[in-house]
Amino acid sequence: MKNAIEAGFAAGRVLNKTVIDDEEDNELRLAFDFDGVIANDEAEIVYQDSHDLGKYHAHEVTHAHEPLKEGPLGDLLKKISYFQKLENKMMKKNPEYKRILKTAIVTARNAPSHERMIYTLKNMGVEVNQAFFLGAIDKSRVLNIMKPHMFFDDQMGHLEHIDKVPAVHIPFGVINRKN
Repeated sequence: MKNAIEAGFAAGRVLNKTVIDDEEDNELRLAFDFDGVIANDEAEIVYQDSHDLGKYHAHEVTHAHEPLKEGPLGDLLKKISYFQKLENKMMKKNPEYKRILKTAIVTARNAPSHERMIYTLKNMGVEVNQAFFLGAIDKSRVLNIMKPHMFFDDQMGHLEHIDKVPAVHIPFGVINRKN
């Protein structure tokens, strides 16, 4: 799997989670972490080098209008976004149309580092339906309510606490090189 990511392919390990499917639910909800998944891990490297949140935020403020390079699932999100744009057109033509796709970013980023994420997504031509800037709040609190059909994250520590949400570990970046 790491070889696939190093070769530029999207790859991940689906974790064994207990999931109960609601057959009445016709929506497909996908949630993504940002750094190391949608974008590269440049900002994560800054934080991991110092473990200084102030230094990390200063770096992100300085580079707020420089988009991060695409991460291993950036292209996937762009393709999903294409279909969401088709859904937007369909909704304009037919007000009765109900969306099928819903995307969310669930990230530990918070103010002021959120600006760079927003700038990067705009630069990629991607819009998401929801963005959660959680800081130190456990991602499971949002994910267990949102109930995405799949959540992608590069850090196992963020995935281990999630219950009843299908999760995919993306073994990319500085966090995974240490392991």
